Amino acid sequence: MALTVGIDLCDDYTMVYVSGAEAPEYMPTVICREKKNEYWYIGEEAYRKALSGQGVLTDKLVSLMKKEGRSTVGGRTYTSVELCTVFLRMAIETALGEQTIADIDRLCLVLHRPDRLLMDTVSEALAEMGLKKGSFRIASHAEAFMHYVLKGDKELYNNLVGLYDLSEDSFSYYEFRVIRGLSRLNASCEGTDLEEAFHLDVLKTDSGRKLADHIIAECARKLMDKKIFSSVFLTGKGFEDLEWAEEFKEYICRRKRVIYEDGLFARGAEIYAAKELSGANEDILMLCDSRMTSEIGMNVIVAGRQSRLVLAPAGIPWYGYSAHVEFIPYRQDGIEIDIYPSDRHKSRISRTVGLKELELPVRPERCTRISMDLSLIGQSDMEIRLRDMGFGEFFPATGAEIVSEMDF
Repeated sequence: MALTVGIDLCDDYTMVYVSGAEAPEYMPTVICREKKNEYWYIGEEAYRKALSGQGVLTDKLVSLMKKEGRSTVGGRTYTSVELCTVFLRMAIETALGEQTIADIDRLCLVLHRPDRLLMDTVSEALAEMGLKKGSFRIASHAEAFMHYVLKGDKELYNNLVGLYDLSEDSFSYYEFRVIRGLSRLNASCEGTDLEEAFHLDVLKTDSGRKLADHIIAECARKLMDKKIFSSVFLTGKGFEDLEWAEEFKEYICRRKRVIYEDGLFARGAEIYAAKELSGANEDILMLCDSRMTSEIGMNVIVAGRQSRLVLAPAGIPWYGYSAHVEFIPYRQDGIEIDIYPSDRHKSRISRTVGLKELELPVRPERCTRISMDLSLIGQSDMEIRLRDMGFGEFFPATGAEIVSEMDF
């Protein structure tokens, strides 16, 4: 059986779900190295070693990677990539049991929010572990939630679907919907980090539990009032025991199904990995923070007819995406690129990259060939690279090149 793995990597915890397992493997996102020997511990064992004075602990690994930080232990300095590689390798090996990383056919790792620099660091760490390029994906919590819901009973998403994630010190809400009536079924998901977040330590007292219950109940009323939901999902350590949340439960259970799922994001990541391994074409256009919500293209003339060239379609994962095209400009000083949002209530956006900056030599019309590389560096950011390729032996390439970053 093909082995697929889903990983939910957060600052406070990490969950690893292996296909066929009953439950995800849970561990705090901390790593500890012995002071005298290069021997590593992760999770709860890392805490124990640090408390005993035998090792040096590094926590908040995700924040460390965002800052491209370093940690010094025993006279040696480790980069965030090195620490992430060690942590992820040990976390995956713990979840695999008797199997090995070499047995993994496909893996998906999800982050709370997509961040290109963080995704670069994690991608480098996964590659250092020996995973082949193309065998893993990096996505967001929102996307993992979408895959999880779409894998289930369709009655769960006839209308809106809500998700509350209550972790050690964060409280997030996600809203998922399927838009019907279009040529292709659209699904979208948006996530919000709620300001009303609180540390789970408040649940240790009666007064704290009562206050926390009222806070999240009020949040639910503001977020869900006058909306029709088919289902509401709960995940995160804070919802493992709901005896403290009577007011919240009473509100969200009205006329809808409420489901608690331990490790929902890791499970959704594994579903995505399995789908990628099967090579199944997506019959639903998925729109979220780790996917494009707009189509990028340009108008061109092919065989005498005007046509639209799509450079980046809506719904694709933006991380790592690039496109290459070569063309011959005709009576124009710049390249106009159009962005069409999937939301029909939003207007088309145009961005222009000037050709004058290439400082091309004087040539007859249609005797210049331009190479253009488009790279997505965010959901609404792209890099355009133009390069002069000349035109055959008579008009050699100058090697001139310009790079432009633009948002949309």
